[in-house]
Amino acid sequence: MGYVYGTMWTEKLIVSEIEKAMSMLNISHMPSRMEMKISLSNDALANKIARSGGFRYWANKLNLTEKESETKLGQEYEANAMELIKSRGYLIDRMTTKCPFDLLVNGNIRIDVKVGNPGHVRGSRVHTFRTAKKFATCDLYMIFALKEDSSVEKLFLIPGNDLQVVTMCIGNKSKYDKYIDRWDLLEQYDKFYKQLA
Repeated sequence: MGYVYGTMWTEKLIVSEIEKAMSMLNISHMPSRMEMKISLSNDALANKIARSGGFRYWANKLNLTEKESETKLGQEYEANAMELIKSRGYLIDRMTTKCPFDLLVNGNIRIDVKVGNPGHVRGSRVHTFRTAKKFATCDLYMIFALKEDSSVEKLFLIPGNDLQVVTMCIGNKSKYDKYIDRWDLLEQYDKFYKQLA
């Protein structure tokens, strides 16, 4: 268990909690906000870091590298998703960063793209993804679970109404495995929207 609410933060405690998160995740870089929340089971450390210099400040202070930019990785996999979808004969538009989903397929199907590298939580190899909202603003989540060499290990296409979590954690076996490579769902949504017209 991580920091207990109500305890007075000191520099020593912040460093200790960062090291604890790194140890639990078996990582050598500065943990991200999501990694801290998953490993320590709360947002207290991440919130304190944000209010006392920020993640880059503490990474520099402890001589730690920062995790590869999640935004850059996300944009790369949005482009990959677009190519995969286009190769199946669909028209696709990339939405602006202010839009609550990433891609619009055939003018109707809303897709949110997520990508995650493998990590370790409590001794188990897992992929974690943050939807940031319990109730989806998309029809489908397109989720890329990567291998250690950054190639794709699994590709999930999950209906938004079946993924009502803010942060999901997928281990070796998951209830979401039934959604691996479910390209038929894209076709089903396309037929549905065409019937409405």
